[in-house]
Amino acid sequence: MTSYLLFSSPACVPCQRMKPLIAQESITADVTVTDIVTPDDLFEVLEVTGVPTLLAMKDGREVGRLTGLKSQADLIVFFEETS
Repeated sequence: MTSYLLFSSPACVPCQRMKPLIAQESITADVTVTDIVTPDDLFEVLEVTGVPTLLAMKDGREVGRLTGLKSQADLIVFFEETS
């Protein structure tokens, strides 16, 4: 099963714009997205250097990554390709 991690910051405007889109598309795709807010050790461990970053993880390894402000269509494709 694929797990999804959203790396974000409360001060990040693109993060705040992406969260509702991700929430909507995660419901449609029937997946759960865990929000990881900076500062957190996972940023360094998973080499996340910018926010927002959405990671797809399967069996402990990364299978997909989206960084920056993305469209609803981008999210649909991302969830389809990584689930």
